[in-house]
Amino acid sequence: MVAEPKPKQLGVVVNPTAGKGRGAKVGDAVVKRLHDSGHEVWNLSGHSADLALEHARRALDNGLDALVVVGGDGMVHLGIQAVAGTGTPLGIVPMGTGNDFATALGLPVAEPTKSVAALTAALNAGAAGIKAVDAIRACGEGLNPPYNKPYGDPNHGRWVAGAVSAGLDAAINARANAMLRPKGSSRYILAALRELAAYKSWPYLIEIEHVTESDSDVAHILDFPGMHDLGPEPDGDGRRLQWHSSGALVTAANSPIIGGGIVVAPKASITDGYMDLVLAGDIGKAGAAKMFPEMMNGGKHANSKDVRIIRCKACTIKPGQGTVHLPAAYADGEFLGTLPLRAELRPGAIKVLVAPH
Repeated sequence: MVAEPKPKQLGVVVNPTAGKGRGAKVGDAVVKRLHDSGHEVWNLSGHSADLALEHARRALDNGLDALVVVGGDGMVHLGIQAVAGTGTPLGIVPMGTGNDFATALGLPVAEPTKSVAALTAALNAGAAGIKAVDAIRACGEGLNPPYNKPYGDPNHGRWVAGAVSAGLDAAINARANAMLRPKGSSRYILAALRELAAYKSWPYLIEIEHVTESDSDVAHILDFPGMHDLGPEPDGDGRRLQWHSSGALVTAANSPIIGGGIVVAPKASITDGYMDLVLAGDIGKAGAAKMFPEMMNGGKHANSKDVRIIRCKACTIKPGQGTVHLPAAYADGEFLGTLPLRAELRPGAIKVLVAPH
């Protein structure tokens, strides 16, 4: 005889504007469905993201079994600030303009009924419904408070589920966030077209740590203009590289997709213990105009001679020579802060609810 699943204590945080304004209605339905399934459910949503995060952290301190977010990648970003490193799993009901991390997890996207059914199945499966995935820890004194603690401070940094953007992708993100129209993913595409029309490159100095590639791949990477080999890591775990160059694209990716479907790092995995650092040099306006459609078309830019994708465990992104103002960094589509910053991959830092197949 199979035992009935034990009811859980669940917290739900909802973005009411997700899904073109359907988030609040879907959130109410999620709370009701979970309650009807026998779980004890609290709606932890607040009038602001900071307040919702405070509610979530307090609930976790009081023994919450799982935190559920209803929305897009911004809500996932909020949720992981609460659960990363705690062992408490995150459930996701993807309802946003961009659902990139949910897509990487293989969750039903923009289908609330299927999403809640999958979430309930994961909860009922117990340990079999919990999956450990990687996350990036980003830190730097230019990050928004209270995340702007220096590296080494136990409270430093901010968790990132999908990617840290610090080049053209970040500039596009900033422009899209400043636009009121159009709604949905087309806003990001329009922002990209406008940013490409005003193309510029920026000077970078990037230190890359624990690069573990085959000899042929390292040779290909070192053939990239501005790339230098700093030798093996002191602990023998890979190599250290440095890139000092003007560049257009700088993305430290944990998952393959950003911006609601742009394949920035086609081979990135959220479970392999590495991030994919995507670099493009000063490719000019014509090169940038070509690269963006290739990213939209399954990540074909990865084969370009002007792009390198480097599997590594950490990188420090700094402004290069000169006083040029570089784009602010973004994470999961959210404003992160100004350079310099360090991004470090933390294997298995997040537990997520995924129904077993």
